[in-house]
Amino acid sequence: MQRSVALFVRHRIDATVADGVFALLALAAGGWPGAAGWPAPDSAGSLLPAGTRADTGGSRTEDGLLCLSVRSAFHLLLSAAELPAGSEIVISAVTHPDMVRIIELHGLRAVPVDIDPGTLAVDEAALDSAVTDLTRALVVTHLFGARSSLDAVARTAHDRGLLLIEDCAQSIQGPDDRGDPRADVSLFSFGLLKTATAMGGAVTWVRRPALAAAMRARHAGWPVQPRRAYAVKVLTCMVALVASHPVLYGLLFGGGCRYDPTALVRSRVPGDEPGFTRWLRRRPCDALARTVARRLAHFPAHRLASRAEAGEAFAAALPPGVFRPGATAARHTHWVFPVVVDDPDRAVDGLRAAGVDATPATSQIAAVEPAPPGATRMLTGLVFVPAYPGLPAARRDLAAAVIAACSSGPAGTTAATATAARTMAATAAERESRGHATTRVDGARSLTGR
Repeated sequence: MQRSVALFVRHRIDATVADGVFALLALAAGGWPGAAGWPAPDSAGSLLPAGTRADTGGSRTEDGLLCLSVRSAFHLLLSAAELPAGSEIVISAVTHPDMVRIIELHGLRAVPVDIDPGTLAVDEAALDSAVTDLTRALVVTHLFGARSSLDAVARTAHDRGLLLIEDCAQSIQGPDDRGDPRADVSLFSFGLLKTATAMGGAVTWVRRPALAAAMRARHAGWPVQPRRAYAVKVLTCMVALVASHPVLYGLLFGGGCRYDPTALVRSRVPGDEPGFTRWLRRRPCDALARTVARRLAHFPAHRLASRAEAGEAFAAALPPGVFRPGATAARHTHWVFPVVVDDPDRAVDGLRAAGVDATPATSQIAAVEPAPPGATRMLTGLVFVPAYPGLPAARRDLAAAVIAACSSGPAGTTAATATAARTMAATAAERESRGHATTRVDGARSLTGR
């Protein structure tokens, strides 16, 4: 069968060209009037739409602060909290590696707490062991688009008087999502690869008034992000949107090319400590603030729902023997779709041969050392696969067949998985052939022994 040059992108940016045009106009005009319900932040970055400082169902109020990124917000938070040097911060064992770097930058120690690979929630027994008399804060990272339970963590934070922080960078659930009201701080990202991207920015909801005031005071003294830097982000987004067309993406990154296209859109983070600190200590420019406001006022809820449905459809296409981190999470929007396979490189090669790009690893998540067993199991053999609404069903089924063939799953399921993979590959190939499409089915067939 003739090969197609089409290659479906590994991660689709959640924006339209119109979103990019708005950001460019905001840059050119020096910022537009606030979008409905979301006026511009004040000089300290405080978001004050109606209801921002409002009762959250108990005695707590919340204050919204607009920051340049979640990492910048976390640095601001730790600066304002002024925790004693040598204090411990218990953090989810799988998180963004820069979160640990920021903890250490403040003279604090990151202590990993294991997570359940199925639910992605913090393991309660591991939490009890991780918390000591030196612990001052708990950080829960919600992964892959799932929102894990805070029940055990919230009880521990309340009983021990600890600061509770939740990192929701990967798991926003909608425009009104402000996180769990039991958390003292909830962090949301609008970075280039995130849901409802504004090409940057983060919203931080703080439920300790004194802490919020200290954060605003410090934030007001930080330099503003250069408008030119934001313009580069916006233009990068627009180029990436055009380049994500399957044919063009295949021409650029298909064949034997092994360049990681997501490296083009990731932030360039300085490796030295002074440079890293300067990179963190910046406020968003006015155009970025306006773009975040617009994205919240016109949140793409329909795309979020479609993405969640596409993720569930992909999960249903996989045989039971395939291990999916977060498979039993209660709430999942499938920001990314991770699977664990025996041979990640073989799986990626097979997926690309089937016309679907994938990556066996990412610099955006890592285990906090020393890595506990749940985190190790989840990250060993991890592959991220496209599972968004624009992926045709035939390609999805081919991808599922490749994954099944590369996954032994639980003990005793290898033969059943391989048989299912052969059946899936044959069915997907027949469906694609009936649709008069040309695809790279030979990759899936070779992996399944056909």
